[in-house]
Amino acid sequence: MTSFEDSRIKERGRKRESRETMFAAENGLKGDPRLQGISEAIRVVPHFPKPGIMFQDITTLLLDHKAFKDTVDIFVDRYRDMGISVVAGVEARGFMFGPAIALAIGAKFVPLRKPRKLPGEVIAEAYELEYGTDCLEMHVGAVEPGERAIVIDDLVATGGTLSAAIRLLERMEAEVVECACVIGLREVKGQCRLNGKPLYILVEPRQIDNCC
Repeated sequence: MTSFEDSRIKERGRKRESRETMFAAENGLKGDPRLQGISEAIRVVPHFPKPGIMFQDITTLLLDHKAFKDTVDIFVDRYRDMGISVVAGVEARGFMFGPAIALAIGAKFVPLRKPRKLPGEVIAEAYELEYGTDCLEMHVGAVEPGERAIVIDDLVATGGTLSAAIRLLERMEAEVVECACVIGLREVKGQCRLNGKPLYILVEPRQIDNCC
């Protein structure tokens, strides 16, 4: 096999992988009791911030030392040997997990913030919400060309925020290896919007039975 053929095979493999939304239980952690503990530590708040929304409150997970540590440890185990030099966290709840992961794998943490929160020169990317638009910003120079990055957030629903984060990093010529979230829908509506990047999720959203 020529080196060209070998590179084509590897590229096809990366393309197959990039189409996947990967749940931890289906990627080496089947039956891992840590995942159940993480899920049970997340509080569901019905009809917040508006009727019909089942808000996934991760502040209760942060109060549970074991569940919080298990969450970070699973991400660290996944990324420690992947040559990651940038952990980019999405404001605001990505800030709760990203720095700990970055420290453990020897990477830097880069905050992706809402408009007018960063004091230096920034680049910005807008993204769509169901009720309008929003924007993420990143400091110019925070990421160097060729650096390998992951994007961390607490929850993914449509993928719009993660897509904006990917575009920011790629504008600075970083290589976005993967996006990672604590909570995610089984079929992420915006999966196709993630610029072909894999998405790694720990648990599905919790539900409350007989919620009025």
